[in-house]
Amino acid sequence: MKRILKFSLLLIVFISILGAIYFILKWNKVDYDESINKSNKIKLLDKKVFRDFFINSGSTKIKTDFEIFENKSDTVSFNFSSTLNPKHPNLLFITFNSGDGFAGVNINILKYRNYFLTSTQSYSDVISTFDFLESEPYIIKKQKLTLNKSIYKKGDSIFGKVELEIKFTPNDSIYNAKGYFKSIVD
Repeated sequence: MKRILKFSLLLIVFISILGAIYFILKWNKVDYDESINKSNKIKLLDKKVFRDFFINSGSTKIKTDFEIFENKSDTVSFNFSSTLNPKHPNLLFITFNSGDGFAGVNINILKYRNYFLTSTQSYSDVISTFDFLESEPYIIKKQKLTLNKSIYKKGDSIFGKVELEIKFTPNDSIYNAKGYFKSIVD
């Protein structure tokens, strides 16, 4: 009986250590800048337009200028949304979405208290049997998130900036993706 308890305790400690290592390696601290909403880059969002191919299912108002691949024009292909978890008010979901109705990519940011984790999700309407075996074509290498405040409630304005270093695995290219965003927390 003592052996089982000892083994169980060691297993719990080992899993806890692995969880802590994962958190330290993957999660980054959020930066805060209360005056980011007064930034010229935020104000310029009102002058941008959606690209022709972008199918916009929501508002026609531009909420972000985030781009993975460099864009020097005043057109955007990503939309932005932020959602607060109703059961856990410390969890904020931030999503950048770009798609043409057939294929696209989501950049998902999970903010918990003062830390965040970024992940990618590409999607397509072309489905094959072994899609689940394919790796994600976008891998986040570095991440930085700046927000206007640390705690949000539903209906609050959210302003910020995201900077990502993304590896595009099909050709092993590294892209520095960045952009400003503004919206209302849902």
